[in-house]
Amino acid sequence: MKKIVILGSTGSIGTQTLEVVRENEDMEVVALAARGNTELLEKHILEFHPKLVCVYDEKKAAELK
Repeated sequence: MKKIVILGSTGSIGTQTLEVVRENEDMEVVALAARGNTELLEKHILEFHPKLVCVYDEKKAAELK
């Protein structure tokens, strides 16, 4: 199993990378990071169950928490 971290998971490249993860059962998302799109990040968290999540914007992080 390949363990991966996605920085910018809510951006264009991050969402495309998560599409690849969905299609490959040998990948596990262990960490996600985003700038402030906590709505989409929350969906990613619920789908991929990462062990670690980072939000750049402190106010948005508090909202997500």
